[in-house]
Amino acid sequence: MTTPTKEEIAEAIRNCGSDHAEMFGYPVKEDGLYLQQDVGEYSDFVHFMSQQPPSRLAIEIGVASGGQTKFLRDYYQVDKTIIVDIGLHPNHHHWKRIKPLVKTDIVLEIIDDSHAARVREKLLPYARTIDFAFVDGDHSYKGLKQDMFLMKDLLKPGALCVLHDTHEVPDCARVFEELKKSEDFELVENFVSRFGISVWRYTGKSGSGSTWLNRRFGWGKL
Repeated sequence: MTTPTKEEIAEAIRNCGSDHAEMFGYPVKEDGLYLQQDVGEYSDFVHFMSQQPPSRLAIEIGVASGGQTKFLRDYYQVDKTIIVDIGLHPNHHHWKRIKPLVKTDIVLEIIDDSHAARVREKLLPYARTIDFAFVDGDHSYKGLKQDMFLMKDLLKPGALCVLHDTHEVPDCARVFEELKKSEDFELVENFVSRFGISVWRYTGKSGSGSTWLNRRFGWGKL
């Protein structure tokens, strides 16, 4: 398959519709994807991912309408996907419509708080088997760190982990800076024109997972 150009991807993003026309700069479409993405940085990111080896098993933390999940898989092959979303976003109701359009096998869907112990228990059978993650859930400092400690339990070495809003949201930017000092994560790409989409590779060099303090309070080094 021919790799699409960034311009072609950017046009597809606009055609799929945004979550808010004034905020994102392209229109909302009633039957669209309700994307919460900047056209420039998201097209750069999707173009980058379209050139990566396919994912066998991915996880998404925070999907909102599910538009990003659907759009990315149109360009980046993902065989199987795990979905975790608390279900409280105003546009989450669109997920029911968008879900059947997603080019992947959704093997597990958890509508619950990603920080809850019961959610981790459901995910542990997949520990060290996930090779791609897109984390766009709780944008607080504590919440994002909790999600990243969960990733340390689930990702296999060499997996890619993507974070959204690591430039625009101060708490996410704070976690970004901490990740740059981590021996378990290395920065691969950082797409920034507005919100920030950072791509990390999980190295697993420390050989350690998370502790109950990491999971409950977000304390500790990543």
